[in-house]
Amino acid sequence: MLTTKGDDVIILGIFSKVPDEFRDSWIKIDEINADFHLTGLKKTSIIKTEKITVIHKSLIRKELGSLPSALMQRVKEALLKTLEIG
Repeated sequence: MLTTKGDDVIILGIFSKVPDEFRDSWIKIDEINADFHLTGLKKTSIIKTEKITVIHKSLIRKELGSLPSALMQRVKEALLKTLEIG
């Protein structure tokens, strides 16, 4: 989840199939990272910042985990590039 605006939640796609070639809009969440356990993910995954959607907050059953601040900063930077902001 990126942010909540009223009853809407803006989210990015997280995928467990990690391709060999990466785009600069993707962030790898590696299970060998010391803070991986905080994410709630089961295995190495990628966040695709071009996969943005808005859902109603009632669709969220529970929070799996969170991204460490350094990783969240990388997501924000990639998102700015994806949206061509700044």
